Amino acid sequence: MTSDPDDDVTVEEVYESPFGIEMERRKAHIEALPGAQFKEDLEALNRASYVFGTNGQELAAHVWKFVNSQMNVQNVDDQYVNELVRRLHNYLTSVSSLIDAQRVVVRHCWPNKQDPERLNFQQEYDTQRKSTFETDEAAFVTKLRNYCTHYAIPLPRLGTTISHSQGGPVIQVNTLQLDRDRLLRWDGWGEPAKRYLGLQPDKFDLAPTIERYMAATRKFYEWFWNEVNQRNRAIRDEMQQKSEELYLWYEECDFTPEWIRNGLDTAPPGWRAGRDRAERRAMRFAKGTRGYVTHTVTRDGVIEMREDPWWPFPDRM
Repeated sequence: MTSDPDDDVTVEEVYESPFGIEMERRKAHIEALPGAQFKEDLEALNRASYVFGTNGQELAAHVWKFVNSQMNVQNVDDQYVNELVRRLHNYLTSVSSLIDAQRVVVRHCWPNKQDPERLNFQQEYDTQRKSTFETDEAAFVTKLRNYCTHYAIPLPRLGTTISHSQGGPVIQVNTLQLDRDRLLRWDGWGEPAKRYLGLQPDKFDLAPTIERYMAATRKFYEWFWNEVNQRNRAIRDEMQQKSEELYLWYEECDFTPEWIRNGLDTAPPGWRAGRDRAERRAMRFAKGTRGYVTHTVTRDGVIEMREDPWWPFPDRM
């Protein structure tokens, strides 16, 4: 800290160690890699999947609490119905969030719509998406979310039917049913969903529809997750390799002995600082490096060399 005698202003000098400066440069490089954006997008997609899956599980558990029980509809209170409507609304909203998160991944991975790799992926993606989300039943479930948001939250009717044949057991069936004609008062269904509704009886069961849709969506999500990871393996591996290399270099330079980390006051017998550091350096060299020159093979089979901006680590800091 220094003082200027003319204006009596104190100037604080901040010292930055070479090690700290190098660490920040390395971190900035890693954060700017394409793999960093890919990792961020997958984390967002995973959160959307978690919300969708959890909402689906909560809805299914609440539905089965009545449908798969011997409870008579006359004994169901208003709280059960209110909670059913809440969970149904949450589930349908999370469907749209999951689809939007998948679109973001595609847009960030291949920003150029004419990229041959994107066109190739888009073809497979569209095939999978249509078989999952563009059936008449799936269109109904998707539009049901819009119905809830822009028109009214549907109130499923709870029903209990009891049948008995001579000499046989008494059979009780509980259902959650929607009113087809009431739903059709809304003009925003679109042809596929309207076609699905037109084929339903005037009172139709909601639970099997939701169950089939959940199963199809889970299957599509698994396909999407595996496919984008496979297609972006190079940028994902680059980021992971460089991050691990940086961590090993940090471990070597930080040089906090294991016995100190374990809370001991004195070193164990035979411990040597130089040997400890040498072992850490050996671990880093055994891991290898992503840089500094890489080789790529074109589609014509030509080997091309390009420099990687991942520069060599300093020997001593």
